[in-house]
Amino acid sequence: MNKVIFGDCRDSMRQLIADGVKVQTCDLAYCAGVIDSGGTIGVKRSTYSMRVVGDSKQPTYSERICVKQVTPEAVDLLHHIFGGTRYYGSPGARNGKRLYVWQVTDMKAAACLEVLLPFLRIKANHARNCLSLREIKNASKKARVARGRGHVGSASRTVEMSTAMECHYMIAKELNRVGV
Repeated sequence: MNKVIFGDCRDSMRQLIADGVKVQTCDLAYCAGVIDSGGTIGVKRSTYSMRVVGDSKQPTYSERICVKQVTPEAVDLLHHIFGGTRYYGSPGARNGKRLYVWQVTDMKAAACLEVLLPFLRIKANHARNCLSLREIKNASKKARVARGRGHVGSASRTVEMSTAMECHYMIAKELNRVGV
């Protein structure tokens, strides 16, 4: 039955188990429900290296999952299963409670989404968008990094790859848009 439920995420599940994390299907379904109801799945575009450091001509793109809760239980479970960062955030309202925050980015976010995708209902399209971005990033890295030439280095990302990444950023922005 697990093969049907987990589909293409079996390798990620095997890695979680190899890392010593004991995970049950109901825990994964619960985590997906937390993210569906109170989490954010998106793509972050950073131009810091372009603007401040000056060592890049292209923005970087990162898959990102974030959950903010007023109680720590769900945040602790997500952190225990998927790693990432757990910290205290400022309340959204002036007299609000402090928030427990869990965030995971890049490859860890992609691994998390692979495992949770079969359970996501509301944010399944957000997850698919991020996983598609991860495929493009992996292909870009493979195409750019010099191999067998005696040094480690990389060439600039192609215009096509940059355009595809920007497209996924814009899709994530639209999927997460609030209001009418």
